Amino acid sequence: MNAAFLRQPGVFFDQDGTLSAWRWIDIEEVKKGGYFRSVVPHGNVIMASNILMLMGCPVGTYGAAWLEDGHSVADKDFWMDRHVSHIAKQNRIYVPCGTEKASFFEEKIGRPITKADILIDDCSEVLRSWESHGGTGIKVRTPENGKYGTWTGFCFDCESHPDLIAQYILYIRNLCGNEKYCGNFAV
Repeated sequence: MNAAFLRQPGVFFDQDGTLSAWRWIDIEEVKKGGYFRSVVPHGNVIMASNILMLMGCPVGTYGAAWLEDGHSVADKDFWMDRHVSHIAKQNRIYVPCGTEKASFFEEKIGRPITKADILIDDCSEVLRSWESHGGTGIKVRTPENGKYGTWTGFCFDCESHPDLIAQYILYIRNLCGNEKYCGNFAV
């Protein structure tokens, strides 16, 4: 983990369901070695993350993994190296499955989450928790999620143009750096 990178607020992309498609299959299949090597990328979201980096925005990944199985992190890193190689390994953070992401993040980085810390995730529950810790959540809508309308915050569609996604995220980050202007809208 890159300590200098984490001292500043950044944009963190979840992998499963955000940078890549999530398949609703038996959890035992997901836990098998090799599953994460073959997930389908959400190309526009990946391109947007690269655009943000080219614009000077600190970008990392933050996702869950079974740390004790010996292959989940290696499989996810293999996939990341192949599809998201612009995000350095030291800027990829894995939280143990079942652990609350926001609390783990604060403990890991040694500072509170701020409004300018953006988490882009497909899970409304995770985003609500992130925001309850002071961060800003952005939901990525995919064909697999967003069917019930429980998320009322910032969101974008994974099929939106990468430039539009990147500009939207950067705009939200700039707004949320100044808390009095932080509101909700969607692309």
